[in-house]
Amino acid sequence: MSATATAQSFGRSRAAVTATFAAHALVAGSVGPWIPRLKAESDLDAAGLGLALTGYAVGLVLGTRLAGPALRWAGGRRVVRGGIPLFAAGLAALPFAEGLNALTAAFAALGLASGLLDVAMNTEVVAVEQRFDRRIMSMMHGTWSVAMLAGAVIASAALAAGISIRLALPLVAALLVAGSFPMLRWLPSPHEARSELAEGTIFVGGRSRTGRVILLCFVGFGAFLTEGVAAEWSAVYLNESVGAGLATAGLGVVAFSVGMTISRFTADRLSIRFDPTLLVRVGTTVAAASLLTAVVVNEVIVAMAALTLIGLFVGPAVPLAFRAAGSLVLGPGRTALGLVVTAGYVGSIVGPLAVGFTADQVGLRTAFAIPAATCLLAAVGASALREERSGRPDPSRAPG
Repeated sequence: MSATATAQSFGRSRAAVTATFAAHALVAGSVGPWIPRLKAESDLDAAGLGLALTGYAVGLVLGTRLAGPALRWAGGRRVVRGGIPLFAAGLAALPFAEGLNALTAAFAALGLASGLLDVAMNTEVVAVEQRFDRRIMSMMHGTWSVAMLAGAVIASAALAAGISIRLALPLVAALLVAGSFPMLRWLPSPHEARSELAEGTIFVGGRSRTGRVILLCFVGFGAFLTEGVAAEWSAVYLNESVGAGLATAGLGVVAFSVGMTISRFTADRLSIRFDPTLLVRVGTTVAAASLLTAVVVNEVIVAMAALTLIGLFVGPAVPLAFRAAGSLVLGPGRTALGLVVTAGYVGSIVGPLAVGFTADQVGLRTAFAIPAATCLLAAVGASALREERSGRPDPSRAPG
């Protein structure tokens, strides 16, 4: 294949995985602003809503565990091409689920599709990276962050305009499928998706594969937990512990999100110049130190700066762990990616809950020791990212 043809093929494949990540994130971002409306239309109290959302968490974890068999049976390309319409259909169905049982089931179905698609689309990114000797994993996660924000903005605008939820969500779902599906034909075909074969990265060191999987799960769990706590608890911390006004407190999530988005659009190039182990170990350690500094000093400016730094330094951990896990072959057609994604989602669910229960007992500032500790857990797991490449990806070539 000529250089021009290779570049064109790479561009199409990158566009396909970008469309997949964007569609997944737009669905995820569209749900949050509509939750109060779903709560009201199903006549639920806070406890009932919490139970319904638990259905989403259960479905999410189950979807990541079903992804492995689905990928071995159908391949990543087919799972993604089927998963996008399935995920969109779950979004469209939400407004028609009335009552606790129906809404819980609808959230569970949406979560299952989300978890299944998440593993499949990250598998496809690994396949593209290995086929074209390019690093794009972190960039895809940056795209996801931007698209999720866009989904939330679109949903908020629809709410402000008084559009019916039964019109808005099905319309968004239909547009997502129509906009993304034509590009999904450019995903790597099964014979091109080397990450689905017993090839890829060879890891250095004396650890067993099981040991490496556990360490990668530490990274996924710790990073996702920190992200979940920052997203769900930073505004509460700034308002109740630091004393910031509600408007200022809301900027904490923005500061964290901006830092994370910047880091994810630069981490691919950084991982070419620096050892991924060093990037994640230093990053998660700095994030832990920033968080502890914020709760000790307890001033608005320091807390905002800390949240920005946490986003910047934790941001690369998840995509780098996913890349390593997708290249760690456990058997025919099996990689460690599904297990690491599952560990990450468990962290994102457990973390905010653990902080909430702990804050009730000893206060929110003390409870923030939990994400600080799990950042250090991720730093320990970072040693599994050290790799010796077998030709894919070529460290001399930046994403292009």
